Amino acid sequence: MIFQKSLIFYLFSLTVISISCTQLVEKNIEKELYANESSLFKEIDSTDIIIDKLVKSLITNSNVEQKLTEFGKNNPENIVVMFTKFGKLKFTLYNSSPLHRANFVLLSKRKFYDNTLFYRIINNFMIQGGNSDNFEINSKMNEIGTYWIPNEISSSRFHKKGALAMAVSTEEQRFGKKSSAINFYIIEGRKMNSSYFKSKEKEGKKFTNKQKEIYTNKGGAPHLDGDYTVFGELISGFSTLSKISKLKTDKYDWPVKDFYIDSIRAY
Repeated sequence: MIFQKSLIFYLFSLTVISISCTQLVEKNIEKELYANESSLFKEIDSTDIIIDKLVKSLITNSNVEQKLTEFGKNNPENIVVMFTKFGKLKFTLYNSSPLHRANFVLLSKRKFYDNTLFYRIINNFMIQGGNSDNFEINSKMNEIGTYWIPNEISSSRFHKKGALAMAVSTEEQRFGKKSSAINFYIIEGRKMNSSYFKSKEKEGKKFTNKQKEIYTNKGGAPHLDGDYTVFGELISGFSTLSKISKLKTDKYDWPVKDFYIDSIRAY
């Protein structure tokens, strides 16, 4: 009888201990799940904050003027140098086209143009870079934003030899002439004669005496004036420009052999 009571007490004790252990394990699991859940929510909140900051930092068509104006105030550089295997192209950027200047400095500082192509070359006219048709460039733009730059066209900044300007899409030529954020071109051009100006003036085009003098003696592409924003000019590296402009191209004006911009730096 005593043995039976002892056995019963023993089994009862085991049951109590088992229940206690189970409750303890359940509490520990609950604590761990709660801790993991809290950690997960913290990570989600942190990720949301990061994403929110990234989204707010992007340049869009609705905030482009504000963003570029703010960047321009904090980044006053107006000298940029393009490095290529043919040599350097050194430009001064105009403060009178502040949005375009700020944008080009921004892209240069973000190393956007490093190892990109001059993808369109027409001898005696211009060379063009900034192509957005490959994955790497699109990936870079996803980190900066998608936008057009409001035009800053001025008759005082024209397409003389060495002019630096931004491309404008066919659609934008009809609606506001806003510039591409990335596609730029440099004028090689050719010299004009007096008969050119006479014929254009008959069509209603107007040229200042200064424009006529520069287009006659140094050359350029006056037919582009009034349709694109010129925001800088070449100050050294004209021989490099001429070498690039003479590269052999296919029927689409794409160089037969890829020609890269090694880098662009702002100073």
